[in-house]
Amino acid sequence: MKKKSIIIGIIVVIVVVISIYLLTSSKVLCSMNHSYSEQTTNTSAVGFLGETGDRIKFSFRSNIESGDLDIILYDSEGNEVYELDRAKELETFFNLSNSDTYTLVADCSNFTGSYSIKVYKAN
Repeated sequence: MKKKSIIIGIIVVIVVVISIYLLTSSKVLCSMNHSYSEQTTNTSAVGFLGETGDRIKFSFRSNIESGDLDIILYDSEGNEVYELDRAKELETFFNLSNSDTYTLVADCSNFTGSYSIKVYKAN
């Protein structure tokens, strides 16, 4: 009987820990990744809904062999809201000032290499 109670206790603790993790973990709002072996000039975009005061996290990784890569966040009216610094790896935060549909744009110019970016709603 004691063994059964210990097993039930362990299961309850595991369920509680998993529940807490799921409730407090960051939510992915959007992501994109591309790899180009030949020089490419193009633009890729993904969108997400954001609320006033949301704190968002950008998680960015790149391997730029040549050319330029600009990552820019726009609001629904096409206004530039935030531009990520150029870096090989970057984790940065930004607070949204308005409820809106936002578009994250990756603008490649004569670009060879790869990049990956995820945008999270941070807690």
